[in-house]
Amino acid sequence: MILYIKNIDTRQDCNKPWEHLLERYPALVEPIRESWNDPSSFVRKIYMITPTKTRAEQIPDLTRLAQTLYLIPNLFWIVVEDEPQTTLRLRRLLQSFNLPFIHLNIATPDYLKPTQNQSTWRRPRGVFQKNIGLQWLRTNTNKNEDALVYFADDDNTYHWKLFQEIRKVQSVGVWPVGLVGELLYERPICLNGRVHSWFHYMYRKRKFATDMAGFAIHLRLIHHYSTYVFNVSATSIAEQESQILNTMTTIDQLECLANNATKIYVWHTKTQSTFLTSIEKLRNAGMKYDLLNQL
Repeated sequence: MILYIKNIDTRQDCNKPWEHLLERYPALVEPIRESWNDPSSFVRKIYMITPTKTRAEQIPDLTRLAQTLYLIPNLFWIVVEDEPQTTLRLRRLLQSFNLPFIHLNIATPDYLKPTQNQSTWRRPRGVFQKNIGLQWLRTNTNKNEDALVYFADDDNTYHWKLFQEIRKVQSVGVWPVGLVGELLYERPICLNGRVHSWFHYMYRKRKFATDMAGFAIHLRLIHHYSTYVFNVSATSIAEQESQILNTMTTIDQLECLANNATKIYVWHTKTQSTFLTSIEKLRNAGMKYDLLNQL
């Protein structure tokens, strides 16, 4: 067993602890040096679209994601809430992070939401929210801007190196995604930097067998295909990725990143739903709280 504990000299100037930050926490050195000293980090912005919905795990999931984003320069976070109106609790949370962001909203129609006994994967999720994010980009960004667009679920796990790979994209780039499709990973199989085939098990007929977390698109394509929106029909399960990629690129044009698609920098993790005592039982016990107004 190897135990690593860095000794901290408490006699150092405690009035300016940030001056000793990298010395005390050497694990921060590499991401800061590589991300913040890379010239492309400041030339090529990343616009990250994150759909999110009200649930018990929403705030911890977004908090975890924000901790990663602190390491990423020149990123603009487009958070789209699945609600009829933006909620105060989420706005307060996003403001507390002090990250560049825009808070948008649109509610998913009830007929597209999973029923009580239906698995969530049987219904398209985050579709309306991603479309609002695309609409915002087309209205508020310049088509000539050298920037990248990435769709990021709020409960995925992201390595800071993923964002370095995103900045390498010239048109559409792809990479592996871990813990997805009933496999440890799905990935493009690449030869000489181009996609030859796909390693996947679920939904075998997919033309582009990747997860939404497994690609990024140059902003100019979002503007060029200005009428594209994600299909919101209930029959489009597992086809969202293929629809947008088939519209904006071809398999031959895909760029294999993350060391020729051999490194995993994003995982399709899912926060386990927390068992909560029903409002009725709490009311009978003389207890009351409102999830929407809790921070």
